[in-house]
Amino acid sequence: MSKDPQIDFSNAKQDRSKKTLDDLLQAAYAIVEAADPAEFTSRTLANKAGYSLGTLSRRLSSVQDVFFWAIQKGREIKINEVAKEMIEFDSQSTIRDFIEHFIGRSFTNINTVTPKVMRFYDDRYTKKYGLTTNYFDYIDLMVEPYLETCRRNQTDTFRILSKEEARLAFRAILMISERMFAQHDPIAGTAEHRRILVDLATRMLAK
Repeated sequence: MSKDPQIDFSNAKQDRSKKTLDDLLQAAYAIVEAADPAEFTSRTLANKAGYSLGTLSRRLSSVQDVFFWAIQKGREIKINEVAKEMIEFDSQSTIRDFIEHFIGRSFTNINTVTPKVMRFYDDRYTKKYGLTTNYFDYIDLMVEPYLETCRRNQTDTFRILSKEEARLAFRAILMISERMFAQHDPIAGTAEHRRILVDLATRMLAK
């Protein structure tokens, strides 16, 4: 596909309808944060939001799309938290310190159930919409904060990258970090995985 599909919700023009829709979206987000794809159902969503199944069918064009929205929203929030932490990273710390810190943070955040949510999204979203052209664009949120960190750093260990170089570097790091968990790779999360990732990221980002 040439373009990501827009996740379509029924229009909510009246205040009451908008509140109902907001309640359903926030309930979906809470369910996704619990990280059990078996609970990504209409019944669970209705119970969590306090509405009937009939209300869901009237207000939502697709319950599955609501869970896609919630997964995307949670991912965006977490990436923005990391981006903020990047900007605040100690300017006296080296690129190696930077890489080890953020890879450690990533591995800590990806626990045994989070990959289940990744696989749910990969399987269901691509089955419905295909592998869209900007499927992995979410990692690009880190590019500008990283470049700002490079500009501030005083250790002369960060290689100065163009925006496009940084974008491609982060796409590559995504493939050998988070995606290993999503794909059930046997090395995912091991000490060897971390060692390889730190080494490869250092080669891409260090002087």
